[in-house]
Amino acid sequence: MLPARPAFALQPLSEFLESGREGGFDAREQALVVEQRGWERGSALARLLPSVSARGVYQYNQYEVIAPVNGNSLVISPQNQVDGFFQLDVPIIDWSNHKRLSQAKHLEKAAEAQEDLVLAQLDTAIARSYFILVGASALTTSAELSLKSAEDNAAFVTARADLGAATELDLARAQANVEVARQNVADASLGKDLAARQLETLSGLVPAAVDAVPEISLEPEGSLESWLDGLETPADRAQKELTAAAVEGRKAAKAAWLPALSANAQERLTNATGFIGQPSVFTLQAVASWRLDYATHTNTKAQAAAAGAQKVREEKTRRTSTDQIFEAHHRVETGIVKVTSARAQADAARKAADLSQERYRAGAATQLDVTQAQRDAFAADAALVQAGADLTFARVQLRSLTSRPLDELSAAIAKPRTTELPPGFAPETTDGAAPPPATDAAPAPTPSTPAVAPGTAPAPKAQP
Repeated sequence: MLPARPAFALQPLSEFLESGREGGFDAREQALVVEQRGWERGSALARLLPSVSARGVYQYNQYEVIAPVNGNSLVISPQNQVDGFFQLDVPIIDWSNHKRLSQAKHLEKAAEAQEDLVLAQLDTAIARSYFILVGASALTTSAELSLKSAEDNAAFVTARADLGAATELDLARAQANVEVARQNVADASLGKDLAARQLETLSGLVPAAVDAVPEISLEPEGSLESWLDGLETPADRAQKELTAAAVEGRKAAKAAWLPALSANAQERLTNATGFIGQPSVFTLQAVASWRLDYATHTNTKAQAAAAGAQKVREEKTRRTSTDQIFEAHHRVETGIVKVTSARAQADAARKAADLSQERYRAGAATQLDVTQAQRDAFAADAALVQAGADLTFARVQLRSLTSRPLDELSAAIAKPRTTELPPGFAPETTDGAAPPPATDAAPAPTPSTPAVAPGTAPAPKAQP
């Protein structure tokens, strides 16, 4: 007699994407990395700017030295000596630090490109969890409807057994089918709760319950060339800047062979005036330095090798990006065929389950036929959800790899039965929060069926 909890509509995908970009762990971490690279660039620039330093020294001398000069006492070395030094250093020519500044600039740009890559990967993970939750909710509804059908069938068989029209074997099979259906409901509910928890962890937004499951789109994604023409992914941009930084590092190592020129001015305040007799003295210096050693040679060779390795990584990343786009595009094409076939299979399996139930009541089929047909129907529903999840995730990955917006993605998970529930039947809904820890994918609905849980498509390959 307790009222059912209200079912709130699941928020749009765009809200989860926005929330994840603002408060997601990966997004916040990468933003700080970008800030760090900015300050490192400032530190490299500071090596080329004038600097001011101050130093104070107290010195106790065992003997005080005082010399008479023209009838006056000249303090050469006081017993308590105090010196103050103020120095201005101005770099004039320093090619090595100039190259290091260029390297720091490229590293900062690489961090910014890496931030775009991290946000794209975060969007992919959020969208994946979002559609896993939608598919898991659809599978839960299907499992609950299957449980109700199994319970209705068990009640009918029990009534016939009481009248002596059904065998004890039929009754045992009907009861076993109910327990299998109940296990399917438990597994599907677990998958839904874990998907909701994972989505909340990634985005920081608590998902509402799914009250409707939209049909998945079977529209193709166009030609592969349209996705590859003029493509430059965030991973490509990051590797390009890292290559430029490695080249500047190699140039900085070579520039260490060149002499450096600097100037400095120093003001000294002291009570040990010596023969000058002045408490304040300044000096100006121009310094040319040139250092030749084996360490400079080895560092030059190491930086050259590092630049070569980075160029190879850039080429590899470019090829990997196009391979991933190629794979995602072909998975979309394959997914459209599989979803179309899975829909036909699910429709046929539901019809077979209904017919077997009618034939059993008419005495033209056995209870084994009914049980097997109901299990086949749920397995077909699960296969349909899996096919829809695979297709949707391929669309998500295709857009993520090419930096196209995900919030405009209209495809969702195919509904296994119907969004309209039978009269008087209200499946339990969740508020999106679940105590179990998050996992990357929902578990299989039950070991007793060949169905695969939604969202168990291969995880996206980590971009370099």
